[in-house]
Amino acid sequence: MRRSRTRALALLLPAVLAPAACGVRPSGVVEVGDPAIVQTVPDAAHGGVAVYLKGPDGVLPVIRDSGEKEKATVGRAVMTLLDGPREADRAAGLTSELPGYFEAMAINVEGTTVRITLYRPVRDFSAVARRQLACTAAHAMADSGAVSVVLKGSDTTLAPERCPF
Repeated sequence: MRRSRTRALALLLPAVLAPAACGVRPSGVVEVGDPAIVQTVPDAAHGGVAVYLKGPDGVLPVIRDSGEKEKATVGRAVMTLLDGPREADRAAGLTSELPGYFEAMAINVEGTTVRITLYRPVRDFSAVARRQLACTAAHAMADSGAVSVVLKGSDTTLAPERCPF
């Protein structure tokens, strides 16, 4: 019995090892050029701002120039977000679930709470739309630590939202 088990193992060993030696030789490192350089953090000192757009797996930050020479305010960051995705963003598959334009709005910062008042109904805003606003406002206030964003509309005030990033 022991001899037949050894013989079976001896016959199986080449069959198992043969695919591992299929003629592919090891190779060295293949050079492909310089690494890509991407701006991942806005240059806040010169008006850079991060707006959050909807990507395939949730919201993603996109760096924008706010047009200001100083650090962008929360209001400027939100207005930049409400301008919507640019052509390059749409080409990359990024969209927004926020309505395009708001007639009027007010933004108040109280400590680490940002209150955004929109003069339109907000009850129908999707979770993604609320997260876009929360993350954009929170990122603009990154120096203040954790920020909660309260969205108030003509129909209701939504529960405070925090950006998970």
